[in-house]
Amino acid sequence: MSRGQSVASVIEVIRPGLLDSVQDGGRPGQAAMALSRGGAMDRDAMALANALVGNSIDEAVLELTGPGPELRFHCDAWIACVGAHHRILRRDAKAGVKANANSMTVPTHRPVFVAAGSVLRWQAPELGWRSWLAVAGGLSLPQVLGSLSAHLAANLGPGRLLAGDRLALVDDAGSLARRRAENVLGTAPAVSRRAWPAWLIADTLPRGWPIIELPVLAGRHFGALSTQARDDLLGQTWTVGPQSNRQGLRLHGQPLDTREMPQLASEPVSVGTVQLPPAGEPVILLAEHQTTGGYPRVLEVASVAAPLLAQAGAGCRVRLQLIGLEEADRLAQQQVREFTLRLSAVRQACGDPSDPVQVTHPSEEGTTQ
Repeated sequence: MSRGQSVASVIEVIRPGLLDSVQDGGRPGQAAMALSRGGAMDRDAMALANALVGNSIDEAVLELTGPGPELRFHCDAWIACVGAHHRILRRDAKAGVKANANSMTVPTHRPVFVAAGSVLRWQAPELGWRSWLAVAGGLSLPQVLGSLSAHLAANLGPGRLLAGDRLALVDDAGSLARRRAENVLGTAPAVSRRAWPAWLIADTLPRGWPIIELPVLAGRHFGALSTQARDDLLGQTWTVGPQSNRQGLRLHGQPLDTREMPQLASEPVSVGTVQLPPAGEPVILLAEHQTTGGYPRVLEVASVAAPLLAQAGAGCRVRLQLIGLEEADRLAQQQVREFTLRLSAVRQACGDPSDPVQVTHPSEEGTTQ
C-alpha cells in the first residue's frame, strides 16, 4: 500500500518487524469520544531522535517494537534511532539479499547519513524492547484528527507497517539530509566512509533490564485490598505476559485474592493506571488504553516511569515500588531538568539554525487524554 505522494523521496518496507507503526504526540483531548491519546510510547525518546536529525521534537517517527523491519531508502536520508540496543545492518540495494557478509553495522543513538538505495535491517534488540526512528524533514502523511500517528486499537491512522508500504518523506528530504549531515560532520557525507559522528547520546533503558522497577502511587482502590493482597502485590516480581501490547501490560505471577474487592461502575482511567481484574493479576494501561474501566484501580504508575513502561517486553520482570506524591513530584521535576539539558545539548550539536525549536518536556504539555 502506497502512503504519500512522492515517488523518489520514500522509505520502502521490504519486510516489517514484529510491530512497527508511525507515531507522534498522539491525539490529546479526545476522551469524550472514547479515544485515548495514543502516540509514541516514550515521547522523550521520540523527541531526542527528532532533535538528533534537526527536526521539531513532535515530528512523526517510526516506532519499532522488538525485532525490527528491513527498509529501503530511495533517497539520501539523515536518520537517528533512539531506544533499544539494536544491531542495524546496512547493505546497498545492488548487493543482493544474501550480501550480509559485506554489510556495515549502523550505530544507534546518534545521527547517521544513509545514501539513496541503502537497505537497513534491524535485528532483535540486545537490550530494551522499543526504538524510535526519526528522519530529517519527517514523514509526509495525511493527518487524522490532528495526528499522523497510528492508533492501532481504534484503527485510526496509517496502521502497522506491512511489506510493500512506501512511506513518503518531504520532497526535499535528500538535499535536507546532505545539508544537515554536513553541518554535523563538518564535511560532505560519503558512502565510502563512516557517515556519523563519533559521539552518541546515552540511552534511558532501565538499569538491570529485563528487570524493571516501577515507582507507583496508591490508587483509588488500594485501600480496598487486604493486608495480605497488598503485600503480595508489592512484594513479588511480576512477569510481563505475551498478550501485552500498546493498550496495556498484562502481568503474571501469584494471583491476588480479589474475593473481597467491591463491584464498581466504570470510571475514567489513564496511562499508568494499574487495574486488578477478578483473576487477580494486574494490568498496567499504556498509550492506547480504553478511556474508562470497571476494574479496581489499585495503583498508578508515576509519570516519570513512562520510558520504563515502553521498554517492558514479554518476559520482562516488573517490581512495583510504592512511593508518595512528594517523591513522585520530585522525580518528575528531576526528569524535566535532565531532559531539558539533554535536548538543549543535542539541539546545539545537531539543530538546523533555520529551524529553531523551543525546548519543552513532553510532560509539560499536560495530561489531558
